[in-house]
Amino acid sequence: MKVKSEFILKSVAGQHIVVPIGKEAAKFHGMITLNETGKFLFETLKTKQTLETLIDRLMDTYDVTKKQATKDVQSFIEVLNKHNILES
Repeated sequence: MKVKSEFILKSVAGQHIVVPIGKEAAKFHGMITLNETGKFLFETLKTKQTLETLIDRLMDTYDVTKKQATKDVQSFIEVLNKHNILES
């Protein structure tokens, strides 16, 4: 899975925001605000990743257990899928 190229990450007033561009801008009305972990995962998903690689990268970067990393990654992926931001 990876982030569709029509979604980009912007930093505005110290906040990390995902915004649609191109055709997606007509379909997706709004934006998603990310914390530092979300920003890290979003940037990682610019290239194709598996669930396991995301969990491993999160554990390597932040001091979290596998259980917590798994929960966080799954929650993040659910939000991206809900808004149709990921491609297979």
